Amino acid sequence: MGGLSRIIFWSLRKMAFAALLALLGLVGAGLWIFLHETADFETQQSTAVRALTSEKLKLQAAMTDADRRTLATQTRIYALQLRAEQAAKVAGELADLGSGLDWLTTSSDQLKENNVRLGRMKEMQTDSLTRIADLRQNLVRIQWEKDGMEIAFERNQAQLKTTSEERSVLLHYARMAWTAYGTAVLVGVVLLLLLPSVVRFVRFWRS
Repeated sequence: MGGLSRIIFWSLRKMAFAALLALLGLVGAGLWIFLHETADFETQQSTAVRALTSEKLKLQAAMTDADRRTLATQTRIYALQLRAEQAAKVAGELADLGSGLDWLTTSSDQLKENNVRLGRMKEMQTDSLTRIADLRQNLVRIQWEKDGMEIAFERNQAQLKTTSEERSVLLHYARMAWTAYGTAVLVGVVLLLLLPSVVRFVRFWRS
């Protein structure tokens, strides 16, 4: 039990040390940003709100365009389905004319013409079905695009709300530091924590 307690204590101490390093890194990054900014907090906030609002309008326009393309594609699919069904119907009628008693009472010239029309109808049906399949794939791609836009729009709305309601300068620079350098700080903390183990391994390997 004592050994388990020591392991837990050691783990908590490591986590606390890592959190402290990350905090210090973010504080340093925030201070660096603050010292190198040329505009005050209100000006930066206003600029950020305008940029996010512009992005919001672009995303809304893109989603509207996606809806328009979806409707146009669905309308085209419906028209091609009617075309394929009509071609299949005519092809069936022409096939009936070339068989049974109808074949006996129809002139050879008419039979040849019917066969040519039958070939065209089958080709029309096949072409329509192929284009329908392509358009359905296009519908899937448009939906994927719109899904990505909706995710981006939700993120934009959250950022716009947070930015426009921000009143704390400290939180503002903390958020900027995390956005700009958060990943680098976390990677640096991990490397610092692993450094002693790496040094011991190198020493052991050389000995």
